[in-house]
Amino acid sequence: MSFTNEQIIDAISSKSLVEVMELVKAMEEKFGVSAA
Repeated sequence: MSFTNEQIIDAISSKSLVEVMELVKAMEEKFGVSAA
């Protein structure tokens, strides 16, 4: 299933700061990158 950038932003904007931080950490681990 594919999401538009707008759908992704809407979903993220409804999350708390802690949830967004956890999402960023999970993405860093998944893709082997750092968002620093």
